[in-house]
Parts: sequence; structure tokens; C-alpha cells
Amino acid sequence: MVEGMGGIDSDGYKQFCSLACQSFNLLRKRAGLVLNLLHLMSDAGIEDLSNHPSIDAEGVIAKVEERFRLELSDEQAETYFIGVINDCLTAIAPRVMDVFHQIAVSRR
Repeated sequence: MVEGMGGIDSDGYKQFCSLACQSFNLLRKRAGLVLNLLHLMSDAGIEDLSNHPSIDAEGVIAKVEERFRLELSDEQAETYFIGVINDCLTAIAPRVMDVFHQIAVSRR
């Protein structure tokens, strides 16, 4: 995906990082609303939210709140999120998936 934006040093990738960080900070500012919506949804038995709504939902919602990193300032959150993006660039699982995808496409 990064190569499609022109590589790590490209303007396209820099714009992606900037917009991703802005989006993360906007979501953080509305974290209360997101968390309240998740609380309201917890009784609906939605599988992705919880396998056992009465038991797991609070843990899932707490994990979402933790990932918002609300204790950080906007600048700190931007640095944190750039780190998350960079960690994703070096992750092995997506690279393995790309290899399998390339093999599958070449076999068509």
C-alpha cells in the first residue's frame, strides 16, 4: 500500500500519515460518544463486540478506551500513532499475506 502512495518518502505517504493522525485525534476528542455507543450496543449481542455480552462487553469497551490513549496530548498522540503506522510497516503477517496473494493472482 505504501508503494502505491509512492514510497515512505513520498508526499502521498506523508499526507496519508498526516490525515491518519488528524483522524485519530478527532476520534479521541469524541471518545466519550464512541464509548457510549459501544455501551448501548453491548446488550445487542453483537459478536464482534463480545461473545458473551454480559461478561465480555466491559472488557472490550475498556480495551477500546485504552487504545484511544486519552491520557496523551494531541502531539503525543500523533507521535504514538505514527509509531503504530511504522510498526505496521515492519509487521511480518501482512508481508506473508501479500506473498500468498501474489501466488493466488499468478495462478489465475
